[in-house]
Amino acid sequence: MRGSGEQGDDDLDDLLSEIRILLPGAELLAAFLIPLPFTEKFANLSVAERGVYLFTFVATVLSLACFVTPAVYHRLARPIHDKRAFKDFANRFVVAGLAVFTLCLVLCTYLVTSVVVNSLAAASVAAGVGVVLVALWWIVPRLRAHDRWKRGGDRREK
Repeated sequence: MRGSGEQGDDDLDDLLSEIRILLPGAELLAAFLIPLPFTEKFANLSVAERGVYLFTFVATVLSLACFVTPAVYHRLARPIHDKRAFKDFANRFVVAGLAVFTLCLVLCTYLVTSVVVNSLAAASVAAGVGVVLVALWWIVPRLRAHDRWKRGGDRREK
């Protein structure tokens, strides 16, 4: 059986692993957004689309900052004496980063689709993506769907 310190270490390892999974997505989005203003097509965007771009870019940078903050803090505040408190602290940054990243993906969906279809259709597609992301990332985990899935699987096996 593990002591509470070891469990705290496992939780911290899990949190840092989750951050390693989230970072490439935010980095990829930033890599897509950074060169856009320097392209010829960018000049054809409407003022509203440029505003969406700017908001998307800033939100992406903020999500990256939130995802990286736990690792930076962990490195600079060493040694971490209360790992449980640090994990809770870091978790808040990851959740904040996820909230902003959700918005980034919806806005990026709008930007890309607005170049292909009209603004109303683009808004509809982006709203649809937003509904899916909110359901998968924010509602399903709060409903603790994995607990229900397991119970459903246990019933099928009997």
